[in-house]
Amino acid sequence: MLGIRLRRLALRGPLPYLSQQQVPTSGGTMGTLTGTTLLAPHAGRRSRLRLLAPAVLAILLAVPLQAAGAGESAETVKIGMIAPITGAITSTPDNGDALQAAVDAFNKRGGVGVNGLELEAVVCDSRADANAEVECARELEEEGVVATVNDLAFNNPEGVVEVMEAAGIPRIGLLPTNLSEFASSVSYPISAGAIAAYIGAAVDFADNGYETVTLVRTDAATGASFRGFVEPLFNAAGVEIVGDIPLATGATDYAPYVSEIERTEADAVLLSVGGDAATQLISAMSQLNFKIPMGGAPGTFKLETLREHKAVTKGTVLVESFPYPTKNNTKEFPGLKQWFKDMKASGVENLQPANIDTRSFSPWVGVLAFVELTRDLDTFTSETVTEALQTAQDIDLLGLTPPWTPSTPGFSVFTSSSNHSVFISHFDGKKVVSTNDPIDITEYTG
Repeated sequence: MLGIRLRRLALRGPLPYLSQQQVPTSGGTMGTLTGTTLLAPHAGRRSRLRLLAPAVLAILLAVPLQAAGAGESAETVKIGMIAPITGAITSTPDNGDALQAAVDAFNKRGGVGVNGLELEAVVCDSRADANAEVECARELEEEGVVATVNDLAFNNPEGVVEVMEAAGIPRIGLLPTNLSEFASSVSYPISAGAIAAYIGAAVDFADNGYETVTLVRTDAATGASFRGFVEPLFNAAGVEIVGDIPLATGATDYAPYVSEIERTEADAVLLSVGGDAATQLISAMSQLNFKIPMGGAPGTFKLETLREHKAVTKGTVLVESFPYPTKNNTKEFPGLKQWFKDMKASGVENLQPANIDTRSFSPWVGVLAFVELTRDLDTFTSETVTEALQTAQDIDLLGLTPPWTPSTPGFSVFTSSSNHSVFISHFDGKKVVSTNDPIDITEYTG
């Protein structure tokens, strides 16, 4: 495994903060990144310092440190990822390690393309900062990545779109948080996205006789538009929204929020918050012995939280375009076995089966999609990868989602969402069990 290559950049001055209408995303906890190329944007490029771990220096000298530009082919194929590896509000601390583990595993299985070229992962930590997200996009262009996988930019997605479109870098399996990302010419999400997950949760609520729901979300300024955006979709699924509760950033007392949920007299609650906030809210519900059916995207609910508070979490519905990645679902979805095997082989403690965060699944799926997509390529540039995305059909992702055709038209305003399916999963008090029959959410999007 390659060591960390850290770039520190001199301050050039602030980038413009672009306001946007965002779709919420989920977060997590902070941690440490090991074993990949890490770009640390500050807001400029005047000076650079490369720090190499001495123990891996000999290995690094044997690997090309500079790949070709976005329009040129190279012996090493670079793929990038923008992610809040660290961040005060939302972070995905293990995603860098998960991406490197996936790259290592696919390299061992023969690399990419007809010539078996070696993949290299380039991760840029945005720190969940609006300016840094854009700087990350610029740095990935400079690094010469031919595509990105599993991007997450929720503070300045429009700024990232502008840079990526100008560079012509396709974004495979990104996690769209803004309408500009769904409409972007370089967006190729694999998952149907968070809104599709919420629609799926609403469908499950209705199927179980829960006709009213309260939304619990972050207090971001753009979050105020969330209810208006999802309300017609929920109505189409047979559910009425009767409450909208923002959780204050940095809140320490969650009992008042539990009281607010109770006052709405809703049949169920949908959580659109990060994992840490969800854990604190669920803990407060448990202490107050307040029980209400819950649902949301998998990244919101930590499995240990569900298990610790099973008296109030049993029956929770989790929805995503892939089955919930736990050991108990490997029989119905054998493709999950390869993910567990690849993560375990990394040797990284947080990627071992007993410790792994389910959010580490998405980077691996992104690499799987890139490898399968480019299987017949002999030249790797952003242009050749884009051409493959525009022409490939029925890509097999180990049965973990219906065969993927990246150019399939999207639904509603989500014009780039080529995957229209979600799996419904439920927490049974011990484990999360996924149904093997995905639902098509376009039935509810008009």
